[in-house]
Amino acid sequence: MREEKTTRNYWLLLLLGLTILVSACSEDSTTVSYNDYCYVKSVTLGTIKRKVERRDRLGKLVNTTYTSVTGSNFLMTIDQRARTIENRDSLPLGCDLSAVTAAITFDGSILKYRTAGSNGGWTAYNSTDSLNLTSPLELELTSNDGKSTRNYTLKVNVHKQEADSIYWKQCESNVPQLSGMNDMKAFVMNGKLTVLASNGTKVILAERSGTDAEGTWQEEDTDLPLTADLQTLRQQADKLYLSTSDGSILSSTDAKAWTQEGTTYTTELKLIEKTEQFFYAISVTTDENGTTSKLLRSTDAATWEEDELDSQATLLPTYGIRALTMQQANGNTRIVMVGQRDSKGEGEEYKNAIVWNKMWNESEKEEEAQWMYFPLSDDNIVPCPRLQYLNLLPYDGKCIALGGASTDGKHKALHAAYVSQDYGITWRTDSEIHLPIQLEGTDGCITSTVDKNNFIWIITNAQVWRGRLNRLGFAQQ
Repeated sequence: MREEKTTRNYWLLLLLGLTILVSACSEDSTTVSYNDYCYVKSVTLGTIKRKVERRDRLGKLVNTTYTSVTGSNFLMTIDQRARTIENRDSLPLGCDLSAVTAAITFDGSILKYRTAGSNGGWTAYNSTDSLNLTSPLELELTSNDGKSTRNYTLKVNVHKQEADSIYWKQCESNVPQLSGMNDMKAFVMNGKLTVLASNGTKVILAERSGTDAEGTWQEEDTDLPLTADLQTLRQQADKLYLSTSDGSILSSTDAKAWTQEGTTYTTELKLIEKTEQFFYAISVTTDENGTTSKLLRSTDAATWEEDELDSQATLLPTYGIRALTMQQANGNTRIVMVGQRDSKGEGEEYKNAIVWNKMWNESEKEEEAQWMYFPLSDDNIVPCPRLQYLNLLPYDGKCIALGGASTDGKHKALHAAYVSQDYGITWRTDSEIHLPIQLEGTDGCITSTVDKNNFIWIITNAQVWRGRLNRLGFAQQ
């Protein structure tokens, strides 16, 4: 019995000893493992103060306001290979970068910063710091094991121009090819600014070498008859179309050689628009009873039929007719037509320009859609004025009307651009989309167009100007 008890105690003591030994070894082997990770994960800017100055078209300061910009709306992109951090979408003009907070997340032990390119001392980063980002910063991140570092350049981009301002440049002051022309129509073809122009004895083609700020002009002959109505010129795909006063539709691929489409209509036709499917034109007849109009459509310029109207044809324009086609964000296609009636009437449609629309989409086909008349009334205090040399342009998703003096004498030539955001119902002067002050009150024919780079071109009295909303020229990232 004594032997068994002794043996049992022996094993208990041995087990206790092993437990103590294991416990001691475990405490002695406890170590902290440090990795070599060392990279910036994200950078988010805080709220940024902004000073906004509004100026009139003469450049005179109108007012100054102070506001703020939410920095987190401007994504900071990290290029781990190039070790750069910057915002591809620039902050708006007037942002104050002298004291900006930035939330920087990283994998590493210590993050420091200093002005890039300087030999100044380093400052340890703290998320509550106000950083001076007027110049790029150099960041230095040390790894968790303290054995390596990685450096980044942090740069915040700010626009140098006010996004919603337009800058005009006179590209040419006296183009001989355009001198003395009493009828002109500008368009862009094959990447070149092009003008069909008539001096009453012939129609010529004036072509500029490109749409850059600097360019040269050359003149070429065309075979267009003097009956051609240059203001009806329309572009569809790679082809040009226009109508003549004797009822013909002509087409061209180079603006020099023209051929007839279909057959000659029985009365004068004014081409309104050319879509992939239809020609649209207004037929105008004048007799002892006055002037009457019909809105026609045709697939081949040979067989014409009256298109559907939601109002009386007596409200159709009879001259100075311009049109444009716009693709809406919701998928609708819309033709906006603006024109004038003769000045013998007394209704509102004789005091201001009148507007019609045609709109279609996948559910309502083009051939099924009616033309809609936008009635003028005393409630609409901003209708489109009746302008000589009326120009109608699509720009920045809006319709723009500009031209010579109004027939009522209330508006000077090229005094303002009249902007419609509702496809022709209201037309307001715009402080951002303004015209060159040097052209105000100009006499003579006026033509304009928009190129693929969003420059508006205005040509009058042999002068050539171009301008663009600054934000439409900002690089898209």
